[in-house]
Amino acid sequence: MRKFTLILTFILCGIAGIQSQKNSTLFDKNTTETSNTQSTKTSESDVVPKFTVTGKTLNVSNMDNGVQIDIYSALGAKVLTTVYNGTSISLVNLNKGIYIVRAGKFTQKIML
Repeated sequence: MRKFTLILTFILCGIAGIQSQKNSTLFDKNTTETSNTQSTKTSESDVVPKFTVTGKTLNVSNMDNGVQIDIYSALGAKVLTTVYNGTSISLVNLNKGIYIVRAGKFTQKIML
């Protein structure tokens, strides 16, 4: 009987602890959504570059000339570095797979 009472007490304490965490302001849904939307907003002057792949060619849009573009493998090894000059970038030396393209502070995943 004592074991049953002890187990029941632990279960009730656990449920009470979970309920108090749900009511906490730390997990308030409105606060979380507000902070997320504020951090993801960009000003209208920020132009985000976009990378698209057609065959073995990387097409870049919304980027200034002279920006260094680095391409990394899925394992994190740098496989290609080039400077953007307004034309598309050839990826013929890369195998099929997932790559990460980084230009300045912008990063995007691509698939060949």
